[in-house]
Amino acid sequence: MEDLMLDLDNYRIPVRQDDENAALNYLFASEEVLEAARMILRDGYFDNEVPIVVRDGSRLTVLEGNRRVSALKALQDPDLVPDHREQILALKKRYAIEAQDLPTSVRVIIAPSREAAAPHVARLHTTVPKKRWSRDQQAKYYYSLLGPTTTVEDLKAAYPGVSVTRFIKMAVMRSFLSGVKFSDRTLHEYVTGDQLAMSSFEYAFKQPSIAEAMGAHFTRDGLLTPTNKTPEQIAAGLPQAQREAIEYLMAEFRAGRLNTRSLEFRKGSQDQQALLVRMARVESASSSAPTPNAPGGATGVPDSKHGDAERPDAATQAKRGAAGSASIKGLGSGRKGGSERGPNHPDTRDHLVLTGLDYATHAGANLQRRYQELRKLSLSDTPVAAAILLRAVLESTIKFHFEGTSTPASGELKQCMALVKKVYGDDKSLRQAINKVDSGDAMTQGSVSWFNLIAHSADTVPAPKEVRDALALLEPLLRRLLRPPVSP
Repeated sequence: MEDLMLDLDNYRIPVRQDDENAALNYLFASEEVLEAARMILRDGYFDNEVPIVVRDGSRLTVLEGNRRVSALKALQDPDLVPDHREQILALKKRYAIEAQDLPTSVRVIIAPSREAAAPHVARLHTTVPKKRWSRDQQAKYYYSLLGPTTTVEDLKAAYPGVSVTRFIKMAVMRSFLSGVKFSDRTLHEYVTGDQLAMSSFEYAFKQPSIAEAMGAHFTRDGLLTPTNKTPEQIAAGLPQAQREAIEYLMAEFRAGRLNTRSLEFRKGSQDQQALLVRMARVESASSSAPTPNAPGGATGVPDSKHGDAERPDAATQAKRGAAGSASIKGLGSGRKGGSERGPNHPDTRDHLVLTGLDYATHAGANLQRRYQELRKLSLSDTPVAAAILLRAVLESTIKFHFEGTSTPASGELKQCMALVKKVYGDDKSLRQAINKVDSGDAMTQGSVSWFNLIAHSADTVPAPKEVRDALALLEPLLRRLLRPPVSP
């Protein structure tokens, strides 16, 4: 090491230094040599990239590798860099065992002249001599280091500047997807090849709600539970519903409809709620088929396998609903004595039943008109319109109820519900409904989030049953709001 002299004309140094100590201090202050020293102590000195030197009398001037040589010199003699002496001593104390193996001499390449070395030095610093590993390749590397005696915590300690947990998750999810029993063989080829980049797909699985919909549950270290099974084994044991949800998600990625810029991967966004609803509907479609009395069944969007071709159109659904009502009515007329049976169950009708809501007594004319139009809408033909008008009815009823009081309601539905919760939140008969409407997620029919999803997501179409369920949740609240407000 004593024969090696730093290059005072080094391109890293903007102004030529007078002596080697000045050059050494400059490199430590401006070129992160202290970090290079730490890496040499931590990982050891590798001579796969040896310094390039040129003879200068009895000494060798370092043309390439000045940072490494500076780090080695300072580790051998911390007094060479007084300003960083304490930091170097602290490093040597931290890596005391590793410091015992520091080399006292290194291999070098001796160039015949500066001119001969110049093209090689330029190539090393103005091009990329080695192709950098992709994130997928880095993930595979760190995951491969795990073993019976090596944990994620060990890797974090060994690679303090690396997002180890992130890479572990990426590698785990690649293995997980490879174990899924896809019904579409080409999707399996897609997830196991290089077309699907985990650095893109991580935008999906780092969202806990999306990961859960796929059946993936991570530990704090990025591993999948149960940890006594491999990711492939966990994936192979998924129920059909979750497999089909994954298949839907992968098909969307392959088609380019989902990517790193997709709004579906913004936590809490309406688009993410819509994606979760679609994945849930794919799951429900795999376990139950639509019934004649519930036109359209539980699904409001085509599933990933069959599309719209196998679903009846609105006219067919309406005919099925009418046929169902006619057959029940015919049974009623055949009863003994010819007496008529009672009214049909609300779920057999193609319209919302508002019989229990007394909107004609206290509501104003314009509010009454909203209820009347809502009652006329066909759930099989116009489910979106019915849901949006039901939202308008709720918001208008709240504002009408508090009109003229000391606390009039204003703003959007969320603000209106805040006032309802404040006034009636302690009413035991209303508490559950108010909490669900105010705080329920986008899969809670009748909640503010559900109404927002229907109103703002072009991909979401509610099933008739969902609109009926929304009304069932709102009914006790609407009954109270259609009566005069409580006294102050």
